Amino acid sequence: MSLKIKNQLGIFDLQNDFSIEIEDTSPIYNERGSQSVPATLPASRNNLSLITHVHRPDSTYSPAPDARVTVSDGVYNRIGKMNITQASKSGGIVSNIGFDESELYSEWNAVSLRSLSAPVIRPEGGTAGVINLLNSIMNETIVDDALSVFPICVAMPSHTTTVNGTETTTYYPEYINKITKLENGTYSLQGTARQETFLINNEPVFTSVPEGYAISPFLKVSWILNFIFVQYGYTVLENPFSTHRQLSRLVVLNNMADSIVKGFIDYSDLLPDCTINEFLQALYCRFGMVYFVDGKNKTVNLKFIKDIISTPASLNWSLLKSARPVINYAAAQQLKLSASTNISGPYTNLVATPTADSLDKFLKPFGHVLSSNTAKGYLTYSLWDGFYYVRNNLTGVREARSSDFFPWDKGANISYMEISSIDECLPMKGSYPDDQPVCPAYLLGKVHKYTNISSASVELAEEQNTQTPLCFCFSMPRASTPYPYGSPRCYAPGGEAIAINGHTFDISMTFTGDNGLFSRFWKGFDAILRHSNHTVEVPVHLNPIQLLNIDFSQTINIDGQRLLLDTVRYTLPKLLSRPATVRLRTLRLLIPVGETDLDLDAEQGIQTIEQLYKWAFHNNRENIVELKIRAQVEEWKKAITPPAQWLGVLRKNEVSDQVSDIEIPFTVPTQEDYEAGKEFFIKEINYSFDLYYKVRVPNGQTSQGDIIWKDKEYGGVHYAITYGLSVKAELL
Repeated sequence: MSLKIKNQLGIFDLQNDFSIEIEDTSPIYNERGSQSVPATLPASRNNLSLITHVHRPDSTYSPAPDARVTVSDGVYNRIGKMNITQASKSGGIVSNIGFDESELYSEWNAVSLRSLSAPVIRPEGGTAGVINLLNSIMNETIVDDALSVFPICVAMPSHTTTVNGTETTTYYPEYINKITKLENGTYSLQGTARQETFLINNEPVFTSVPEGYAISPFLKVSWILNFIFVQYGYTVLENPFSTHRQLSRLVVLNNMADSIVKGFIDYSDLLPDCTINEFLQALYCRFGMVYFVDGKNKTVNLKFIKDIISTPASLNWSLLKSARPVINYAAAQQLKLSASTNISGPYTNLVATPTADSLDKFLKPFGHVLSSNTAKGYLTYSLWDGFYYVRNNLTGVREARSSDFFPWDKGANISYMEISSIDECLPMKGSYPDDQPVCPAYLLGKVHKYTNISSASVELAEEQNTQTPLCFCFSMPRASTPYPYGSPRCYAPGGEAIAINGHTFDISMTFTGDNGLFSRFWKGFDAILRHSNHTVEVPVHLNPIQLLNIDFSQTINIDGQRLLLDTVRYTLPKLLSRPATVRLRTLRLLIPVGETDLDLDAEQGIQTIEQLYKWAFHNNRENIVELKIRAQVEEWKKAITPPAQWLGVLRKNEVSDQVSDIEIPFTVPTQEDYEAGKEFFIKEINYSFDLYYKVRVPNGQTSQGDIIWKDKEYGGVHYAITYGLSVKAELL
């Protein structure tokens, strides 16, 4: 028999008819990875010694966790990890072998990113040298493969005082990487030893901090990905986060206040509190990033699902099949994408959690009308902070209504494929309540590791459980922003699109919107889930070399159809007469019976309507007043004789129960409302006043004989009326 299985201690005995079934799986459709079906090895003396006699009840040792083994069959040679599930002299040794990514899946569930041995850099000059390095990185006078620097807000504590019954709230924002503009136009980190005011035990305290305090760089996602795989002996061959013009600027935030005060940067301090799998799952949820492991060559390729499903077929297996394909039709599905929204500040603009379960549900009460006129529109959207605002129709004041961190959920009447992540959605802080520039609001407190910050009277006590949750942010190019700037969106602080070297950034860390992650990375796959994704099973004659080099990121041509590999199942030892069972997924979109075409825009798009009209207040008060006072005014006019001159009437002591905060029970008018002159009655208003009239009468003469005139008021007749208040459709 050419089939051999060996570990570090020797070669296992195999009976003549022994075979092992292996199933290689695509990481797109499967989570457990490539592995063998459980098989039973004979309980020979040799085999029991190779597993250190773990079959014995009195054994000193437990089975080695994932012991490395080699499976070979002629030119087929593959390294994996053996997992023993049962061992006895009578029943044999039951085990399975995991290959490629399966070697990593189970381990990475329990491995924290921060537990990995990360680099430590020590620039010359201690803390001052670190600050100089980070200033250069921030101003992009040097480019660093691992680090980025820009300001973030990490806390927004407040202190409330009461004076004469009036409450006043003062906020004390806390920052990482606060900046100062220099005379030469560059920016410098505020890194000198200094005194700052902190809110401690709800009281403002003037506190001394050391050099380098509240300065910390951020690690790039591209570097972290490469770091993870290198730690496990793999070389990353393809990494789009290193090459894409915008994604190469994606970082993870950290809130460590004293990361550089000792004069070095330990990269492990800059990593988030999450496992490796949680980090990779976040990138999968956000971008559809999948990693393909080659255990034989110890290499990894990182790819986006959107790119995989759109590439032409690279292999044609039509002539290798031994029977006709069997198609199993799957029920239609839709994507649901979500991430964490736990960040929350003291006012609405700093709350990540949206006010509805989906953007569709949020827009529905507004009739899906969204105005691009931010100065006059009723419902508007702010590009730089990602908030939806509603404008008071009467006062014109805008009120923040919801963040744009909605899950992606179209709510169609089909089942879901749900993908979620633990990473936090990131609000943006404006210039309120201080005069600091716009920056990300990573409001999760500060972490201290190397210092104990204190004042003369009060110790600054940080909660020991303060962590650094996973959160992504773009470090924007200095050439495109007025100051060092980070944002989860692709817009500058003023709402302008970010552009560099002729390339406009077009990715925002939201699931909704034209620049959102669904549109940029998931739209094609969602269409496949809705109108394809059926399984095709076909026996295919694949030789050992082909089996060893299966690439699940490639699409396959079978009978003129482009398909994506799901699983390849085969038996060793490999016999020419025994084909592999191949399962593939369809990619071609099928039109439902009874329809002539697909309307993906309607299925996947979140439609909005531009606001063209507004409701405006109207009332008939002046008409009613005019009719009410007409007779009295005419009587007064008739009583005026020359040289007295009639000047008109005026109202005093006006009283009305019309209030300024009357709400219009509508969002915006439709075109039909406007064309029809639609008007809606709101309420009856009580109005009263005293009516006076004014006349100009002679009051002596000047020395030159000119008449001196004097204005006088008469009357004081009281009136009380009721008029109707309504709203009418007008052009915006």
